[in-house]
Amino acid sequence: MRARRRLSTATTVAAAVALLLAACGDAEDPDDAVIDDEAVVEEPGSEAAEEPEDDVAEEPEESDGHADSTADDHAEADSEEPAEDVEEVPDPQLRLVVADAVDPVVHVVDLATEQVLDSFEVAAPGAALYRGSEHRVVAAVQTAGDTVAFLDAGSWAVDHGDHAHYYVREPRLLDASLDTGTPIHVTADFGQFVIFGDDVGSAFLIEEDLLVEEERLDGDVVETGAPHHGGAVLLSPELVVISGPSEGQEGGLADEVWVLHEGEQVGTFACPGLHGEVNGGDWAAFACSDRLLFLEAHGDHAHHRELFYPDELGEDFRLGYVRAVDDSDVFVSSRGDTLVFADADAGELTAVELPAPTATRSTVDDDGNVLVLTVDGILHLFDPATGELVASSDEPVTIDDGDDAPRFNLVGGRDRAYVPSPSEGVVHEFATNDGLRLARTMELGGAPANLAYLGGWPQ
Repeated sequence: MRARRRLSTATTVAAAVALLLAACGDAEDPDDAVIDDEAVVEEPGSEAAEEPEDDVAEEPEESDGHADSTADDHAEADSEEPAEDVEEVPDPQLRLVVADAVDPVVHVVDLATEQVLDSFEVAAPGAALYRGSEHRVVAAVQTAGDTVAFLDAGSWAVDHGDHAHYYVREPRLLDASLDTGTPIHVTADFGQFVIFGDDVGSAFLIEEDLLVEEERLDGDVVETGAPHHGGAVLLSPELVVISGPSEGQEGGLADEVWVLHEGEQVGTFACPGLHGEVNGGDWAAFACSDRLLFLEAHGDHAHHRELFYPDELGEDFRLGYVRAVDDSDVFVSSRGDTLVFADADAGELTAVELPAPTATRSTVDDDGNVLVLTVDGILHLFDPATGELVASSDEPVTIDDGDDAPRFNLVGGRDRAYVPSPSEGVVHEFATNDGLRLARTMELGGAPANLAYLGGWPQ
């Protein structure tokens, strides 16, 4: 059963979810946290299902030379006076959002001063952090608490093509939360968060602008009719792609993806064991158990392309997540000691052997570099155009191991990458424009684990 409904505009959708369940009859696996190779995710109403590897996702630019935005005749983005507590600034103000692995708290750090601007109590520790498509709001996914909180990091840009205007305000925890069973996979495109709730088998499309302007949830709910461990993306403003469970399925991974246009299913594509999805430039990528599936929007329908994993990677090889390189049609993922580059437009897949197994998911920074942290504590930078290793850090960072070690992620901004060491209470900053030199180590205390970088957009 597929359906598309309007999300409640209340500050929580718990009641809306109950209505949806009436109508159609906890291991974290966040997009910015890691699932170990042998990890399993217990799905509601089913035996534990084996899951693939999954993760928990700089310097200021020079001024654009505009001293006073009131002198410009701009589009609607500048047509209203900013709120009294909003200040326009000449340069990007870079901020790092940090979720603690032990305490249920999320911090917002000013990267220029290392000052913690504010700390917010959330429902559960180890929140996975997802940056919104407009690079201002962060979704803090707390699978253990069956809820998603939203933070305004308080630093953003308004893009005018040839230049941008930059604004700051005090960070805030927004008075809006999504309460749904087992939220895990999240994507963000076209001004909306897309958050999948496993227990209801539904994707919640949440407008970012209304979150920051009115602190309320608004958008659509796309139902699949069956609880399962799934995900969804907006392929275009008109096309939603969502995991497609089998008839009667209760839990586990889906083996199809469905393309919906105006609530109607217009395409079905095979993707055995779907686990991982992301939008790129023209294509979106989906990680299946035996292949990468790519979909491209064409008005009211989608075209597809497939790249199967090479035999030399082994019969059991699969990818469990995927990242887009700088909004291009090149995608990257890793598993164990293998880094995979996939060019959807060219139809080419390249596997690169790493010097050691990965410690957490590889990522892509805001400059388009591919970053990989290996279990020896060394950070590596790859050129996505060639797949070549460009630089490796000289100084290893502490990697927590053992069954109780917290999951964590690394993020890349502009000219900088950030790697936490939860057991030491620090976040390391590496210069991606200077051979991965260790630029500084920020003493934050606690157990910093999951990160989101904001303030350096647009390019």
